[in-house]
Amino acid sequence: MRQKLMLAVAVGVGSVGLFGAAAVGAFGPDASANVVSTIAPAASAEIAGEDKAGDHLKQLLDGLVQKGVITQQQEDAILTAAKDATAARVRTAKVVRDLLGESAKYLGFTQKDLVAKLPGTSLGKIADATANKSKTGLVTALTVAANDDINKALADKRITDEQAKKLRDGLPAEITKLVDRTWPTKPASVHREGTPNVKAFLGDMLQTARDYLGGITLQDVTTAMRSGKSLGDIANDKGKSRDGLVQALVTAANTRIDKAVADNKLTADQATALKTKVAGEIAKFVDRKAPAKTTSGSGTTTKTP
Repeated sequence: MRQKLMLAVAVGVGSVGLFGAAAVGAFGPDASANVVSTIAPAASAEIAGEDKAGDHLKQLLDGLVQKGVITQQQEDAILTAAKDATAARVRTAKVVRDLLGESAKYLGFTQKDLVAKLPGTSLGKIADATANKSKTGLVTALTVAANDDINKALADKRITDEQAKKLRDGLPAEITKLVDRTWPTKPASVHREGTPNVKAFLGDMLQTARDYLGGITLQDVTTAMRSGKSLGDIANDKGKSRDGLVQALVTAANTRIDKAVADNKLTADQATALKTKVAGEIAKFVDRKAPAKTTSGSGTTTKTP
């Protein structure tokens, strides 16, 4: 029994890397240019949750002792093992601040402006191209900031000396990886294969449809669709037309695509590929019908296909 419980404890405790899964994503080669705050201060709730888990384990073991399943000595041994295992792992996945934000601070940019400059280049190259700044200086600034966060976490007793040492030992490699990483140039609205994602440019089609229909309320649209009607049907009922609604939505989507091209977020070829898909997606949206809901005399609601 003791061996089984010890095994359960070992499996439950687990371990995390230097900065945890979120930070690995921020430092990894496929990180998005939108990641600006994945390495945030640790939430007290996370630590409180771990403390509660320890309390629950003790309550469980106390019950087993009372039932005579294990002895008090065995319970003490299990709790000690659990405590040691928890202390051994770095539970400080989020003690280091937002290093991208810290980079913007060092370079004298707003974080938004820095993110806009990143596609196709790296933080190190931006630093070298900035007056009175350098990649070396950026690495130093980030190292100082990260060490300050580690020292604060240690002073607040959120981490142990051993955990702090592990974090400090890993800082040079992680910071170098962040500073040297070349950020992707393709826009977020394009899949990795380069195929335009048409849905990213359709916008709020329901709101556009409501505007076209003369400002019809959302409640009216919901009621009509629950009765089995499509947006095209609603357009016909309102004295408009299904085809007119489709054209209004297509025009709005194409306007967004044209703006993306003007802003250098899409190439002309990508825009052309998108526009060939817009009409089909919008037609499906306009013609889609929800199952009609009917209420029987007994008050039971059923859906009619």
